Amino acid sequence: MDNKKFDQGKTYMGTKADARRINTLINDVSLFTKRTLLLWLPEVESLMGITAERFLVMFELNMEPDRSLKELAQSLVISPSSLSVMINSMVEQGIVSRLTDPDDRRRVVLRLSEKGYDLFRLADDQLVERFEAYLNQLPKKDKDDLNKAATMMLDVMERLLKR
Repeated sequence: MDNKKFDQGKTYMGTKADARRINTLINDVSLFTKRTLLLWLPEVESLMGITAERFLVMFELNMEPDRSLKELAQSLVISPSSLSVMINSMVEQGIVSRLTDPDDRRRVVLRLSEKGYDLFRLADDQLVERFEAYLNQLPKKDKDDLNKAATMMLDVMERLLKR
């Protein structure tokens, strides 16, 4: 990211510049995430025996369980019919469970099974190991700055998500 885009240290109070800076941050984090996943997921796939697509389904269900097929498809930006085929297979393998929503008996929701959660954790641990190796190659100042920024962002994001 080009730091010249913003006045460093200047506080914005809900201005367009503030919104643009936050939007750029989100875009840059998304791009970094996509690049690292594309780089690291093939190795995790071969080690764990799960495809990148299945990992992303598991990631989404880990972050937000009890979502309908339609909601999950929207989040993954794929058609419900395409996702349905994968979910059926994951249900047969015992990775995903279909449950009746206790608040609306007509609604079926998806959730990682215990086996699915364990598999997701193992795959996620593999990705964390790759990220750790990446961080260890960075200069100390970059690692320190990234850690400080990540800590602050996590605090803010957790507060916002609780609203």
